Amino acid sequence: MSNQIFLNSRLENIPKFHSAILPKLCGGDKVVDLLFYKPLSYVDRSKLLSDARVGEFTTFIAKVYEHQSPTFRGRPYKIVVESESQYIFIVFFNYSVKYLYKLFPIGANVIISGKLEKFAEHWQITHPDYVSLDINQFKEIARIEPVYQLCRGITNKSIGNIISSNLKELPDLPEWIDDTLIKQKKWLSWRESIIKLHRPSSLAEAEVCRKRLAYDELFAYQLALKLARKNHVKERGREFIVLNKYKEQVLNELSFQLTNDQIRAIDEISERQKSKYRMINLLQGDVGSGKTVVALFAMLNVVENNMQAALMAPTTILAEQHYNWIEEVLSCTDIKVALLTGKTSRKERKIIMNELASGVLNIVIGTHALFQANVTFKNLGLAVIDEQQRFGVMQRNRLVGKGENADILFVTATPIPRTLQQAMYGDVECSILKEKPKSRLPIKTVTMNISRVPDVIEKLKGAINRGEKAYWICPYIEENEETNIAAAEMRFQELQKTFLDKVGIIHGKLTQEQKDQVMFSFKRNEFSLLVATTVIEVGIDVPDATIMIIENAEQFGLSQLHQLRGRVGRGNKPSFCVLLYDNLSKSSSSKLKIMCESQDGFYIAERDMMLRGSGDILGTKQSGCMEFKFADLYQDKELLNLAYNNAKGAMADFELLLDIFEYRSRLHFSKFQ
Repeated sequence: MSNQIFLNSRLENIPKFHSAILPKLCGGDKVVDLLFYKPLSYVDRSKLLSDARVGEFTTFIAKVYEHQSPTFRGRPYKIVVESESQYIFIVFFNYSVKYLYKLFPIGANVIISGKLEKFAEHWQITHPDYVSLDINQFKEIARIEPVYQLCRGITNKSIGNIISSNLKELPDLPEWIDDTLIKQKKWLSWRESIIKLHRPSSLAEAEVCRKRLAYDELFAYQLALKLARKNHVKERGREFIVLNKYKEQVLNELSFQLTNDQIRAIDEISERQKSKYRMINLLQGDVGSGKTVVALFAMLNVVENNMQAALMAPTTILAEQHYNWIEEVLSCTDIKVALLTGKTSRKERKIIMNELASGVLNIVIGTHALFQANVTFKNLGLAVIDEQQRFGVMQRNRLVGKGENADILFVTATPIPRTLQQAMYGDVECSILKEKPKSRLPIKTVTMNISRVPDVIEKLKGAINRGEKAYWICPYIEENEETNIAAAEMRFQELQKTFLDKVGIIHGKLTQEQKDQVMFSFKRNEFSLLVATTVIEVGIDVPDATIMIIENAEQFGLSQLHQLRGRVGRGNKPSFCVLLYDNLSKSSSSKLKIMCESQDGFYIAERDMMLRGSGDILGTKQSGCMEFKFADLYQDKELLNLAYNNAKGAMADFELLLDIFEYRSRLHFSKFQ
């Protein structure tokens, strides 16, 4: 069997029950999926009894001395064994005496492995993990044991045995990492790294193997990004001139001065638009940093060059928000703007479609409706994807594909740590907005114990009577009997007793149309207090909302808390954020302290990545970014930089690269699109 056929073959010769469970655990039903199933942690069973301390695992051979039945009901059953001239009690609480006599025959030598405890001056092990009468198994038991993520119906031992049986046939692949790097890092070969990841001789060796495989994975992914970029970034075959025809008119219409960051970002994007190569640019900015203004000037450059621009937002309310602002700002120009969403009437839609196809329409703003098959552009020059992580890869491509070599401007209000940005986007150009307009006031953030909810409601009454608006965020929709965590519907009913018809509710179980209707009602002052889940996290602009209350704030991630807080402080009045907490762990306390001390989204994103790991920051499945099996982007920053730089060098030898890439890609990122 060839290397490729073996690794891509389906799992065989395993129990039928396990064959249904394993693909869910490993993410696939092939041998390679199983071998890439990284242990969550390891248990060191190699310590002998004389070397182990209380709380550590130990494996030793002992002679069974006696069985001690409990004198009272409910007391444990004890077996006394002797090892290294000392007695150890083996304790069982749920037991079958017949079975225990079979497992521990008096006078027999047995191997015992478990966690060492001390009780009333005696050493003991409660419910040992391994007991064996076959002394020849000692070496097999007294080792570094991998611990896998499990689900009901499969044990750690069974998954370990299935992996071990497949490791025996693992082929030795041709090496693709530079020999100098392997020697410098003291890495093992790819085959040895896979084997010893699952069967390490020490914890240090397991980490060396993980790092070697993490580099493989990061290098392969960076090559994928560079090859994709090589395919997408092509020469335009047209001239692009930035004349700033509309710049002064638009600047005069703005009610604020551009920040230095906005001016720099506009200049950066304009220069990239003038390039003979297609522009793919990421614009990321903190909450309230003015990303839409920067995107507008990029669209104006396109219109000046007799092309069209499209701005796609994830929700109708966001699309309408963008449209209303842009139409107002451009009212002093001859630029024609339209809004296309699911709510657009059939008659309006027909007019917009005709004007897009004929080129009469310069800028179109909309939702998913923009990438429907029957929407055609005369000459799409720029696609702006707002909150781009909310769209799938294919959705983004369907809009971009409506133009010939159209520029792409990805926009996100979720600050991305430098490491994560490099991993997700490779060397895509990036423009960053950190500075906020001078008109934006800081939001005072405080923490309170959840027992003080009555005090918060009392203060809220006064604010609402003064004409202010507030959000009340809950982590769940419905009441959860198993936890003491507030649910939006329960909190809504409680608040109705005080605020009557002045309170509304929005959550993920509502349809998009229902959610939009609630938000429009809130903006139109039909009610003043909005109870919500995280559906209001991104982009909603209600300038007269000044209070954000987040219940059970310890349940949210740092970046999510920062995004939620950013829904207030958008007007000219002082704004407040109240973080209500219940049971605070050390990490939760640290998280809330960071929120009170900082309003810098980039700093908060870095700390969030440090606290939670890279996988949870953006929701990688949703954003189209692969999930890494071996790499941790925070822990492996150095490896990511190395992979990033080495992938650049590898691109120089393109033909050789394609050979390596074609095979490795099947192993390391078969799910990459």
